Amino acid sequence: MRNGTTLLLLAAVAMLSAACLTTREALAAPAQEVVDYNVSPTRIIFPVGEKPNSAGVGMRPTVFNHLVHEKKIDNCLSCHHTGETKACTTCHTMEGKAEGNFITLTKAMHTPVVAKRPKGEPTPQSCVSCHQQQLAQRECAGCHSIVSVAHATRKTSYCAPCHNMTPSITKAQMQQGSAGVLPDKDKVALAAETMSAQKSVSHLTPEDGPYKVYIGEIADKFESNLFAHRRHVESIMEKLKDNKLAQAFHTQPETLCATCHHNAPLSATPPKCGSCHKSTIDPNQPERTSLKAAYHLQCMSCHRAMQVARPIDTSCVTCHKPRAPQRTD
Repeated sequence: MRNGTTLLLLAAVAMLSAACLTTREALAAPAQEVVDYNVSPTRIIFPVGEKPNSAGVGMRPTVFNHLVHEKKIDNCLSCHHTGETKACTTCHTMEGKAEGNFITLTKAMHTPVVAKRPKGEPTPQSCVSCHQQQLAQRECAGCHSIVSVAHATRKTSYCAPCHNMTPSITKAQMQQGSAGVLPDKDKVALAAETMSAQKSVSHLTPEDGPYKVYIGEIADKFESNLFAHRRHVESIMEKLKDNKLAQAFHTQPETLCATCHHNAPLSATPPKCGSCHKSTIDPNQPERTSLKAAYHLQCMSCHRAMQVARPIDTSCVTCHKPRAPQRTD
């Protein structure tokens, strides 16, 4: 009996040692990239509604690349904030459901800033709020401190990069998708067709625009400003060339021009700033800044957001050469 007890104790010690060794090895091993390959790399997010005539149900669906996003986040709870890997439309529909605190699908996906949850509870992210955080990076902040999401939503082209389902989707498939009953094989086929149809955009090159621009319509105490247009465009394009988020959303060749030429039609030859901004504020359009303010707000806000050290805002002569006083004799 004693020998049997001894053998059991020895076996227990051996198992405990093996467990400790395994734990030490696991702690010492390098962190592995966690990717769930059982998840389809592309998903289709339909505007699911419980009523056929719900507002927004006819919106073109979104093809969402799950695998790309999965590799970009640290915690799945950022999106699956309930702790369950269920589809968003399980709780969030176009009308809103009790399971999702009556937060509609539109709001769940587009809320720019999500309120922090109590300590210990995961704070969910919407598509827009997560992308907004990316736009705060120095490389993007210069343009996006000027062109905000609120400003962009006034343009119909803002929706197109995400709501990009192939036009070949049939009315019957749309109805099934909006009801949440579209067969998986159809979802896979539509997603694959949409992804294969996407093409990269060839943006305008710095050489397509002017080399330098003289800004001096309201010059008084200073000479015209010689704006190095091409150098600024080259700098922006250099920062964005490897940015996948920018490539996905800058879907037209002239998109980068829209930051400065923000209300003009997209074009390689947009109208001058003075076409809209006058030397003094128009009483009939008090929200439109004067030309001088427009120039300074545009340049200074971009430099601040991108943390450009020079020129200093208070140094007028860095950008403007003082005008020699006119002789009176």
